[in-house]
Amino acid sequence: MKTKLINLRCYLVALLAAIAMSASAQVMVKGVVLDSATGETLIGASIIEKGTKNGATTGIDGDFSLKVTSANATIVVSYVGYTTKEVKLDGRTDVTVELNEDSQTLDEVVVVGYGTQRKSDITGSVASLSRDQMAQTIVTNADQMLQGKVAGVQVTQNSGAPGGATSIRIRGASSLNSSNEPLYIIDGVPMNTSNSSIGGFAWAQGSDGQTTVNPLASIAPSDIVSIDVLKDASACAIYGAAGANGVVLVTTRRGEAGHSNVTYDGYVAWQQTAKRLDMMNLRQYAQYQTELFEDGILNESNYDKTYSDISLLGKGTDWQDEIFRTALMQSHQVGVTGGNEKTVYAMSAGWMQQDGIIIGSDFSRFNTRFNIDNNFTKWLKVGGSLAYTRTDETITRNDGSDGVIMQAIGMMPTVPVYDFDGNWAGPDNVNGASQWNPVALALITNNTLLREKITGSFYGSVDFLKHFNFRAEYAFDSSENQNKSFLPRYQFGTLVSNDVNKMMQREEHSWYWMQKDYITYRQTFADKHDLTVMAGFEASKSSWDGTMIIKENFSTDYIHVMGEDGTFKSNTGWKDAQSTASVFARVNYAFDYRYLLTATVRRDGSSKFGSNHKWGTFPSVALAWRINQEKFLQSASWLNNLKLRLGFGMVGNSNIDTYRYGSALQTVLTPNGTAYIPQNLSNPDLKWEASQQYNVGLDYASFNNRLEVTLDFYRKETSDLLMQMFVPSFIGPSGDDVYGSIAPPYANVGKTRNTGVDLQITARPVVNNNFTWQSSLTLSHNRNKIVSLNDNDQIIYGKVDWYAPFQSATMFKAGEAMGVFYGYETEGLFKNEADIVGHATQTGSSLPYDNRIDKTSGVWVGDIKFKDRNGDGIINEADQTIIGDPNPDVTFGFTNTLTYKNFELNIGLNGQIGGDILNWSRYVVEGLRSIWDNQAVSVLDRARPYMIDPALGDVIGNYAYSGGKNDMPRFSNLDGNQNNRMSDRWIEDATYLRIQNISLSYTLPKNWAKTVFLQNAKVYFNVQNVYTFTKYSGYDPEIGAFNQSTLLQNIDRGRYPTPRTYTLGVNLAF
Repeated sequence: MKTKLINLRCYLVALLAAIAMSASAQVMVKGVVLDSATGETLIGASIIEKGTKNGATTGIDGDFSLKVTSANATIVVSYVGYTTKEVKLDGRTDVTVELNEDSQTLDEVVVVGYGTQRKSDITGSVASLSRDQMAQTIVTNADQMLQGKVAGVQVTQNSGAPGGATSIRIRGASSLNSSNEPLYIIDGVPMNTSNSSIGGFAWAQGSDGQTTVNPLASIAPSDIVSIDVLKDASACAIYGAAGANGVVLVTTRRGEAGHSNVTYDGYVAWQQTAKRLDMMNLRQYAQYQTELFEDGILNESNYDKTYSDISLLGKGTDWQDEIFRTALMQSHQVGVTGGNEKTVYAMSAGWMQQDGIIIGSDFSRFNTRFNIDNNFTKWLKVGGSLAYTRTDETITRNDGSDGVIMQAIGMMPTVPVYDFDGNWAGPDNVNGASQWNPVALALITNNTLLREKITGSFYGSVDFLKHFNFRAEYAFDSSENQNKSFLPRYQFGTLVSNDVNKMMQREEHSWYWMQKDYITYRQTFADKHDLTVMAGFEASKSSWDGTMIIKENFSTDYIHVMGEDGTFKSNTGWKDAQSTASVFARVNYAFDYRYLLTATVRRDGSSKFGSNHKWGTFPSVALAWRINQEKFLQSASWLNNLKLRLGFGMVGNSNIDTYRYGSALQTVLTPNGTAYIPQNLSNPDLKWEASQQYNVGLDYASFNNRLEVTLDFYRKETSDLLMQMFVPSFIGPSGDDVYGSIAPPYANVGKTRNTGVDLQITARPVVNNNFTWQSSLTLSHNRNKIVSLNDNDQIIYGKVDWYAPFQSATMFKAGEAMGVFYGYETEGLFKNEADIVGHATQTGSSLPYDNRIDKTSGVWVGDIKFKDRNGDGIINEADQTIIGDPNPDVTFGFTNTLTYKNFELNIGLNGQIGGDILNWSRYVVEGLRSIWDNQAVSVLDRARPYMIDPALGDVIGNYAYSGGKNDMPRFSNLDGNQNNRMSDRWIEDATYLRIQNISLSYTLPKNWAKTVFLQNAKVYFNVQNVYTFTKYSGYDPEIGAFNQSTLLQNIDRGRYPTPRTYTLGVNLAF
């Protein structure tokens, strides 16, 4: 026992001695952190003892105190916007640390046309996305990265299908017939976006649906390190006509000298529908059918008596459950970068596979890229890029009355997917609007699209005569597309069948090359005059050809090969080309880092125009004043940047088909054989569209760049619109081509205008040792207007499929915004006979106030009352008016990044205020058009006319109605009152707020990573499309433009919903 006590006493003495030695070894260090340029103290700077977790933060006076383990320890001092500094104490206990502003932050390099500029020297409206910003969300296509991140850029997904196209509008749409999509420049090479469509389904007697596919689907997002968006004409004019709709500059990963780095970026994800429509199940459908029987609409011969006892029924077939699924997605990307002082390289390869949330749809991508840069000598640098991409996708029928979604929501819940023999089921004895088995449609009738693309660029850069640089570049883009679709023989129930199988095969080939050479002169005079002059020449040519073959009556449905089998239905082909040549120049001048000038001019020549107007000239000028550099503000140490920008520029647009200035020939059949006549009248004076844009902007940064604001006001007018002339019908046809007739010529007619405001605010409210919080808010307001057309009485209509009530659903009209909705205004429901008699004539007569009152073929209690706008007592086309505008008032994005030690949380919101949607799918599910179609649950609250006193008989004066919630009219099989005509009944508010993404990541401590031979390792979990706050009744308020058309915006005709996606991924660096 005594020995144990002695041992315990020894242990305690040793422990106390160790503690005393440790305490005596620790040293208290005090100090202050200053701005090296101004001497101002820095609040919230981080001080950490190197190699430990000991840390402190500077206080309000920039002071700190920290216990370190040794008097010779090294402390690491860091602050946002400044270069991190290591300070060795060497026995000092009181230190003053001066930090230099990080030139990379102050002079962040922004990619502009034909070069780069420091962000502080930019005079135009340019926005940038860094790799860190892009990494906050997980996207499958590069264009989705811009959504909610850049003010003035409206990004909407036209389809939620895998590989679906995205509509991007930079400061609104300007052209009526031409493309309004921006120019994409990948590592200095314009992207060839031709052949970005499929054959659709019209060849198989269906509606085409969305036939535009995404050209940017060929780029792996993980290859991109930055995106710069040129928004105003002063920034875009250097690209001339190609930059008419703004420019998106994409920079991919380049190599860095030093140790070779290997990275792996991978994730797995699962996707689900974010919302389901509230459709009737079998019990509710039975109630609906019984009510129709009670109301006398069904009779003993067509009413199924099994519906009379709902308690005996189950829920029936939920067709939404049958077509939607939980879909998997995965992506794997490997990259290698490295090099030495002379040569650097970067290469990557990746594979991504995504199943769609609708059965039968999918997308896969294989991509590889190689970039190399070599300093051949001190004055010669050469390099290049080479990329190959292969995408393969299956596209279901979508965005049309015969699409999978529209057929699913209208199919009766009594119909199973398969019959007892395992064959496709369908309606057996009734003909409704939904007759095609939606599951069969999705699985056996689809389009496949295989795309292969090889792009390359090579450059040589020569420095000579001290201040001069000559750069020559050559680039090419070769694409091969194969689009196949097969329509097999089928039988859906007893009513729907197809006895003739068909196959469509479309192949397209395109080749694009570009060469540009330019000289740059840079010189600084007297330390105050910075001058850069650039001038160059560029030439390019695009050529494309294709064939489309349709055959039918194949001997089998299982071999989809265009061989000897089958008979030819049609065979078409095309071949074309266009070329451009350009000269351009730019001058950048800065005086004393305060007054900045940028002037550009570009002259473009295009083969699309005749000799009279083949060339167009596009100038721009921009001025900037860095006010914070003036003497009267130099004492304001809290102000980092205050810059006023003024810009004017002119850009053109040549996005029309080739040879529109000439008169092509067409064939017509005559009794004497085939003859040739002009297809259209020629116009040798056809010329470029021209857009003039004015921009006033303000850049502001303060408190060590912890608060940054960019504000822009702009006005853009586009004149000489490229459009086909409108002529009276007695002269000739307009619009759609009419076979055998001579169409009017294309001409420069009309004008559009866009005005708006862009606002971007970035703040870092909290920055300290363990926790940081950064927020970014973008707000965009744009109003567009068609100022004039060829004839200001001219109206160009947009239609929804072939449905008669919707042949003039949208319109272009002088004085209005693009693509406004056009139809009738409603005024509630007819309540009684007096209400009908006192209202303007809606049906049955051409006389005022003379409605035909009839339960079947005329107006009745519970029908919709339409507004007599002109007061003539008759409801007709003259009472149609603008009933909605698809263009939003404001679009916005709000992102937040919070970091705590090694954890990072990103939350992104986006949305829009204002704008309208034509919810055409409600025409099917609330149209009350067929006694057989399934309907939305809301139809159970429709108006149901009833006799007030049965003794008075079946006369209009004895009727009232129950229900009618939300002005849902009565059921009318023949729709004598035309309740379903195009009206504000189908228009809904497009306002929404979406939690776009929530991402949580954890970066392993470097000492942990090194134990498994990693330089860096991050694991993350991301949820995309988390929740949407909206009053819209459809799947998703983000509809987009149908095939990129400004005439058909925000029309929901069964749009493929955007999925909610859960992603688990890792980023590893070796």
